[in-house]
Amino acid sequence: MIRLHELRSEKNLSQRELAKIMSVSQGTYNNWENENTQPSIEQLISLANFFGVSVDYLIGRTDDAGIQFLHAQQDFTGRILNSLDRETQDAILTILKKLQK
Repeated sequence: MIRLHELRSEKNLSQRELAKIMSVSQGTYNNWENENTQPSIEQLISLANFFGVSVDYLIGRTDDAGIQFLHAQQDFTGRILNSLDRETQDAILTILKKLQK
């Protein structure tokens, strides 16, 4: 996880904030960032999607970030919306439709 600290810093997030987003404890995230332990494959994919980079870039196998901003943002937004109750989802979608006009 050579690049976790760098990518997290670019987004101005604390370890605690990113751990919450990834649904892990701060200690678990800290261990990833300090390379004491490694995230699962699913967690690697979630991290890569969150940062909009390829898994290969995230783990240091390439210097080509393979940035996929739109895909990453859609995935992240979808996860947030899916975690909300239906009434809140409807309210957010109503607001977005009004903003689109």
